[in-house]
Formats: sequence, C-alpha cells, structure tokens
Amino acid sequence: MNLKHLVQLVIDYTDGYESFPFNKPNKHEKIVWHVIKHESNNKIIALVFEKDDELLIDLKLTIEHGQQMRLLKGVEAGYHMNKEHWNTVHVNDTDVSVSELINMIKESSDLTR
Repeated sequence: MNLKHLVQLVIDYTDGYESFPFNKPNKHEKIVWHVIKHESNNKIIALVFEKDDELLIDLKLTIEHGQQMRLLKGVEAGYHMNKEHWNTVHVNDTDVSVSELINMIKESSDLTR
C-alpha cells in the first residue's frame, strides 16, 4: 500500500478530510503529517506519515484493543501520541490484515467523534 492509497482508505471509511496542521514551512520536521480529521468536529481520526521509508498510521483504539493489537508484528504504542490510547501500525510490515486495519480506522473514527 502507498501513502495516497492509505489516506484515501481512511477518508473512504470515515467522514474525514485531509489536513496538514503540523507542516509549517519554517519547521525543520522531516515528516509530512497527513492528518485526517472529522468534518463534524475537527478531531483527529488518524495520522498518516512516512518515516525512514516506512508507511505508518496512528489510530486511536480502546485500551484493551490497543494492547491486544500490540501483540501483533508491526503495531506499537502511538508515535508522538498518547501511548495508552493511540497505536502506530507499520502498514507494509505488519501482521494486521487490510480488513482489520479498516476495522481499526472505523474504531478510531468512532472514538474521536
């Protein structure tokens, strides 16, 4: 999966839109953050980004579901996020299936409404 496809996947399964609030021109940050926010309340559903040539997505899950998912290869505590609720998935190097990733996206959307 590539970055464009992943961003579109999140948008297709939520009421989200793509935003770039963390990418200021004078910042030295090398990561381009594709932030998917709810149309209704502007809360973050997902963060999609590439780091060290890896495609990653941060999603909010219940604590229990997050702990369960972190037992799988390619899922860890959220990068730059609350480590209890947010989880980072290494999209192209994980045991998480596409259908499970879609379920995680939907859960993140529900939890951030």
